[in-house]
Amino acid sequence: MEENKKFGSKGFKIFIIIFLTLSMFLLKEENQDKLINFINSISGKEKVLELVNSFKNNGDIQNINIYDKTIVKWSNNKISFMKIDGTPILEKEFNFTEPYISYGDKYIYVADKSTGDIYCLDKNGETKDRLQLNKEIFNLKESHENLIYHIKSPDTENIKIIDKDGALILNQSYEGENILTYNTNNQGNLSAISSLSLNGEILKSKIDCYGENNKKLSSIDIESEIIIYLDFTAKDDIIALSDRSLYFIKEGKTIWKKQFDLIKDIYLGRDKIYILYSNYLEIIGFDGKSEKKISFTDDYKKILPFQGGFLIYGDNKIVIIEGNKEILKHEDNIIRISTNKDQILLWGPEEIKIYKILSKNKVKNV
Repeated sequence: MEENKKFGSKGFKIFIIIFLTLSMFLLKEENQDKLINFINSISGKEKVLELVNSFKNNGDIQNINIYDKTIVKWSNNKISFMKIDGTPILEKEFNFTEPYISYGDKYIYVADKSTGDIYCLDKNGETKDRLQLNKEIFNLKESHENLIYHIKSPDTENIKIIDKDGALILNQSYEGENILTYNTNNQGNLSAISSLSLNGEILKSKIDCYGENNKKLSSIDIESEIIIYLDFTAKDDIIALSDRSLYFIKEGKTIWKKQFDLIKDIYLGRDKIYILYSNYLEIIGFDGKSEKKISFTDDYKKILPFQGGFLIYGDNKIVIIEGNKEILKHEDNIIRISTNKDQILLWGPEEIKIYKILSKNKVKNV
């Protein structure tokens, strides 16, 4: 009896050790990819797209997106919410002079750019907040739990950031410079803004990092390049992408820089950077080393994370990548694609189509 207890205790300890080891292994994104690829390789099943639903594009759609359980359509000052099967949920009509919509993870923002009147809607169409800035805005963007709005006047550009409680956490003005892009970290206590200026014949981009109370923490000048993307890693390092180079910035210093031809898109993972350029998708670690490089014969423009891999698309082609492998290719006329956890919304010039991925032997009539 005593021996059985000892054996049971020892077995439980071994289980805990294996569980903790596996958990630590799966914390790394590359290990998750390896596990997914291994499962796919032993299953050996071909993947195909199955059409879930479709409806006609009558030419009035100005923007459309898919969330977990809803599709959100914007057209002619009207926002429509529907289920994935097309069942209407609700519609809201606005009387805006210069209407604008921005899809965030937390809210959907419907605004009148001419007045700064902003409605914050949840994914079911319910109004959760309304901001009345009483001034013209150029752009607005959700950044984690924060909302950034960009104001332009003839001589000055201004970035203001409010947190989830509506408190102003940053207010910065730029004179004689064009603001390019901006972002905050997860906590909202750090912000990055890139701007562009012309000094004589020299084009110069600048990346400013701000902390709490509008305090400037660092500034980096980059000549003859235009910064098109900024974001923070989980450890608050800055990833910056210009029209020709990728930068890793730590505590106000450029740690490394890599150049690329024909940059098209970028996705920042937990511990990797994914760059779509020319006819390649390259995966780069935060140490600047290239970990993978996948080549394509077709032209692609955008990259989206999808089901542990990536969906990459161009004007008329889609490819889905898992690890180093193309698991699916599809041709269609494409305006834009958006995804939820397991479905793909394809916005085409004639139709809106919603697909899901299945193993070929599970699809009817294939």
